[in-house]
Amino acid sequence: MALILPKRRLLVKLVLLVIVPVLFLLLFVLALAIFPTPPASVWVGALVATLGYGLFAFLFLRAFILRFDKVEEVSKLLAAGKLDEPFHQNGQDEFMAITQAIHHTGEGLKHKTAFANHIGDGNLQATYEPTSADDQLGHSLLKIKENLLAVKDEDRKRNWTTDGLARFVEVMRTDKSLSELCHDILRNLVVLLRANQGTIFIINTTDTGDTLLNMQACYAFDRRKYLSKTITPGEGLIGQVFLEKRTAYLKNVPDNFIRITSGLGDANPRFVLIAPLKMNEDVVGVVELASFKEFEKHEIAFVEKIGETIAHNIISFRTAEHTRKLLQDSQEQTEHMRAQEEELRQNQEELQATQEEISRKYHELFRQLTSLNHQSRFDQLKSITSTKKRNVEYYFDIIRSQIITFSENKMVIDAMNAFTHAFDALPPENPAQMKESVKHYYTGEFMPRLLDNTSHVEKVENYLPPAGIATVLQYLFISSNPHPTGQKSLMITSRENSDYGRVHALYHPVMLSFLEKFGYYDIFLIDPITGNIVYSVFKEVDFGTSLLTGRYQTTNFGRVVKAAIESTDKNFVKLVDFEPYAPSYHAPASFIACPIYDNDKKTGILVFQMPINKINQILTGDNHWREDGLGESGETYMVGPDHKLRSISRDLIENKRHYLATLKASGYDEKILHQVDRMNTSILVEQLDLDSIDLALSGQSGTRIEKNSSGEELLNAYAPLSIPDVQWAILSSMKETEASQRINELRKQG
Repeated sequence: MALILPKRRLLVKLVLLVIVPVLFLLLFVLALAIFPTPPASVWVGALVATLGYGLFAFLFLRAFILRFDKVEEVSKLLAAGKLDEPFHQNGQDEFMAITQAIHHTGEGLKHKTAFANHIGDGNLQATYEPTSADDQLGHSLLKIKENLLAVKDEDRKRNWTTDGLARFVEVMRTDKSLSELCHDILRNLVVLLRANQGTIFIINTTDTGDTLLNMQACYAFDRRKYLSKTITPGEGLIGQVFLEKRTAYLKNVPDNFIRITSGLGDANPRFVLIAPLKMNEDVVGVVELASFKEFEKHEIAFVEKIGETIAHNIISFRTAEHTRKLLQDSQEQTEHMRAQEEELRQNQEELQATQEEISRKYHELFRQLTSLNHQSRFDQLKSITSTKKRNVEYYFDIIRSQIITFSENKMVIDAMNAFTHAFDALPPENPAQMKESVKHYYTGEFMPRLLDNTSHVEKVENYLPPAGIATVLQYLFISSNPHPTGQKSLMITSRENSDYGRVHALYHPVMLSFLEKFGYYDIFLIDPITGNIVYSVFKEVDFGTSLLTGRYQTTNFGRVVKAAIESTDKNFVKLVDFEPYAPSYHAPASFIACPIYDNDKKTGILVFQMPINKINQILTGDNHWREDGLGESGETYMVGPDHKLRSISRDLIENKRHYLATLKASGYDEKILHQVDRMNTSILVEQLDLDSIDLALSGQSGTRIEKNSSGEELLNAYAPLSIPDVQWAILSSMKETEASQRINELRKQG
């Protein structure tokens, strides 16, 4: 309605501009009709009228053009995104309403921009009210906020689980008795889950051979209750969970809960969680937790997962107790034999035969003791291998679930579509300055680093990106990026005012935060039609190239992307084994890929470059080999079907010089040693020729005593890894000399 009156005034002026000359013309014709020979006054009047109208028309059109130019200027400012420029102008003419409408539009964009900046800065509590139900941009910003809140909540649960696991690692590193250990575990578990009560029952076998569940620990209202209680398998809920080996979760427990056979006595909780403590399929106990609040799904999953660790520690504790008892018995027998020897020395003639018999028994005893010690060490190594195997498999399961969940995220789907459109809209022309800048980066930065890590000598022309969009992107985000190599991801947007730069500024901070939080090497978005890498967090020299037609189509990266493109399965996920990857300076690289669907349309391919450091943290216990029970020489590592390592050697981490000397003594080439020294990795380098590896790769688990390439005897516990798409084995190994050190010292004393 505000534009109706200015429109009418403009219409009146235009009508007058047309009607006035027509009236003058009619009057002049009428004057000619009345006066065939018009007097001079008529001619003068016509001239004056014509000059007056011309002046009026000139002034009107000049004012009209000036106002129109002002409206055009304001419109261009708004189109250029300069929201801070003043959009108003003085006056009450017909153009004022148009300018005010533009001003209101600019103000609305300012509010949306401020809200988007809050979200970008991580302020997810910021509020925004859409101007109307048709405010598509406002509703889209609110959807982005909702998606980010959902991601943040998932991160909170994962962080809670990670912190909880770390907390129990410290709890279970103890020399206390089994009872004290169970009390510490239960107390921390109840506090962590904010439960009210809890019990732990441990399996025990009586002298008559009966199996019973004895209460080992009880926690209630922040104080212990030392109760004596025994449950037989199948008795009540606890006994049933023990037999079925499955978790039971009761909701809305009634007030007559005491009628249900349970280990919690007369408590009346509303929620009860009973989980078996099992390792593989062996149940060693049951934990029962009661709370007045509901247990969340991730808390139940945490209890089940920590139950495996508790079971492992209980088994290890009992194994260690049994080993200590055997050693104590052996020492007592040794002392007893020494006493007999002292007596027998008093009569050499009578005791010569006895001494020979004692010597035979003495050696037989140490042979048995050595065998028992080996078995004990093998049990320990098997336990470590089993735990690491579960943790590695669980971590790869998390990655598979994580990439599927991330590909289904609305923000990732929107980012895939936005990056594809922005990529296609980039200019394919490559000015000479741009091509020279990219070539200078390859010549001065990329090729020297690559050649330092490989013995293959190649020309820089073999690696330069193809002319077109790939060169444009590598110029904007790599060669002209002010951040140094390895930190190119810190650049949020390019200096060019392009759609791609704006899309990158919107989605890159979220992608970068996800990568840093979960430790991935890189995250990629791939066009499923062209195979073009339309987005990369880390920005290496494959950025912008095609994995279907470009130089890297034959790499493991190219193969896994091609498989994801050709698959018609929405739930397709594929992992590829490690291979040297040139864009990562020939470092070992593994990738996992899955498709991105927008409803039923495949719009892209999501790829994670696997985090080698995270895998090594699991296998090395974050470099805590001694605390894990591997002593001074033990380690756990992964091996591929080529018998080459898929994780980093302990010796390389603790003593690189010694490790390199060992490789050299084993016959490794100087170029290989230089590569290991520069890249600080033994993955795909060291090859282990052990029968244990062949057995594990064939699907078998077990233990063996074997010699390494240096001729040292090793105690090895091996098992296959159940990770889809790859054939890997896991081994825990310790030198026999360290494993038998105490027994050898006793032998020397004898």
